[in-house]
Amino acid sequence: MTKISNILYNYLPTNEQELKSLSWKQADIILITGDAYVDHPSFGVALIGRWLEKLGYRVAILAQPDWKSVDPFRSLGKPRLFWGITSGCIDSRLNDYASMGGKRKQDVYSPGGATGMRPARPLLVYSARAREAYPDVPIILGGLEASLRRLVHYDYIEDKLKRSVLVDAKADLLIYGMAEYAIAQVAERLNDGQSIGDITDIPGTVYVANKGKAVPDNAVQIPSLSEQQENASLFMEAYKKYEAQSHVGSLPVVQENDPGKIIVLPPAEPISSETLEELYDLPFSRLWHPDYNKQGGVPALTPVQFSITTHRGCFGGCSFCSIGCHQGKQIISRSIDSLLNEAEKIKSHKLFRGTIEDLGGPSANMYRMECANAQTCLRASCIFPNICKHAKLDHKPMIEMMEAIIRWSSGGSKRINVFVASGIRHDIAVQSQEYIDLLVKYFVGGHLKVAPEHYCPHVLDLMGKPHFGVFEQFEEQFNKAAKKAGKKLYLVPYFISSHPGCSDQDALKLTEYLVSRSWKPRQVQDFVPVPQTLSTAMYVSGVNASKKSIYVTKSRKEKKLQAALLQYYEPRNKKIISDFLFKVNRKDFLAKINYFQNLKKKYTK
Repeated sequence: MTKISNILYNYLPTNEQELKSLSWKQADIILITGDAYVDHPSFGVALIGRWLEKLGYRVAILAQPDWKSVDPFRSLGKPRLFWGITSGCIDSRLNDYASMGGKRKQDVYSPGGATGMRPARPLLVYSARAREAYPDVPIILGGLEASLRRLVHYDYIEDKLKRSVLVDAKADLLIYGMAEYAIAQVAERLNDGQSIGDITDIPGTVYVANKGKAVPDNAVQIPSLSEQQENASLFMEAYKKYEAQSHVGSLPVVQENDPGKIIVLPPAEPISSETLEELYDLPFSRLWHPDYNKQGGVPALTPVQFSITTHRGCFGGCSFCSIGCHQGKQIISRSIDSLLNEAEKIKSHKLFRGTIEDLGGPSANMYRMECANAQTCLRASCIFPNICKHAKLDHKPMIEMMEAIIRWSSGGSKRINVFVASGIRHDIAVQSQEYIDLLVKYFVGGHLKVAPEHYCPHVLDLMGKPHFGVFEQFEEQFNKAAKKAGKKLYLVPYFISSHPGCSDQDALKLTEYLVSRSWKPRQVQDFVPVPQTLSTAMYVSGVNASKKSIYVTKSRKEKKLQAALLQYYEPRNKKIISDFLFKVNRKDFLAKINYFQNLKKKYTK
């Protein structure tokens, strides 16, 4: 392997001409992605590609190859070590389809937002073509979709349980979670001449127990595909048994996929703060590849192009969220110096116009917060249903970091705007008025996103979210801070419709509250059963984590009703809401709904 001591290029090579310009006869690793290639740390393939490059490997990117022929998969030549395949930044089903099964009209991760640039289930299709191109080259799956679909999982588009993508793709290995440590170990072993079939002990990986590979003696068996197909309640059992082994140092898990037996090794150790800082110090151009200029670029870059990630991980444990499953619940934070160094790089970028769009992480206000028992704790959340005694929710490090950013942003000849656009946990924020004051005065432009998610206590319990009174407390503290700062600011609350446990009457109670406040939610998320979440286990099994039966909304008609109730003010929702209110004998409420719908008509003519 030839070490690369100086990285001189704005992009990793993507075609034969670029390989030749680097005088490469062969790439060590070729990463295939279902997204367009954007050289930015928010895009997983760029982050892993730059990381492997830093480790000394020659890495090329094959972005959105035409899967209808094997030829594009031979265009960069044969990778010396392995193919790394990802479907892209988000799960391909979620990327292609809305919650009710309709095809999306735009793909923001493709040039110009064009659709049809990736196949359905890209991991399977790309793996088949890569194997056809060079049968003897190892295939390693990674990225969010591979991570979430590593076990038997539910596919909401096909409405059926599916095998692990590792089995269906016939790949050699799957790396789940944030893959920096695992991919480095795999690359090193393959470079040292070890066979891919002998790599069965790297934390954060999944392999198929075939061709004589033994199942570890201490492995925990979870219900198989056929068992779950025969008994839906076993989907919840499989989820809970796996979750109990999903922390560092836990036991391996074995699952029969009928056919194909997979072994899921315990998660990799979270990367250190120093390594996280190394990652964000890599020479990202923060640009899409110039090949996309004619199509207008890649829309997904715009909202994150000049953003700064302060930390990784989330201990919130929301039932419907997959962040903890993928990134882990342990918070890994960067130093203030590292953040300021990145801010200086952004400031000198040729396209920077004076605004850093976001300073945050999965939950913006968890910077430097810790759990003294993080490595072995089995709680899904450090803060729900109550704050764990081991959780250290100290706001001081975060306030110190924010104050350093304020000094930096106002220290030059022209003030730089720095905003917090990623969501904050309001149940943590209410514990520090000083934090809220600082946030409001310096980091909120006009609106701040916050996610109460629902109004009814039993629905919020199933979501793993605090009761609504906590949101109202945050709203009071936020308004107090805005008044103190002399700013006119607004909260933008987010809500979810059709979550497991939410009946039509529950949805109506939420609507009644919205009407009482004259709130008109613009962005409403209809529940999507994303793999590897507790909410999806509830959706499929029909029971909660305590195995008690719950109401589950599944019909398209009922999902449309609950979504319509959240956007009660839209004239297009008049009939479906009117029919429902007549059915439940709530004609008294119809007049209030009609008032807002008529108001909308008046001001949109």
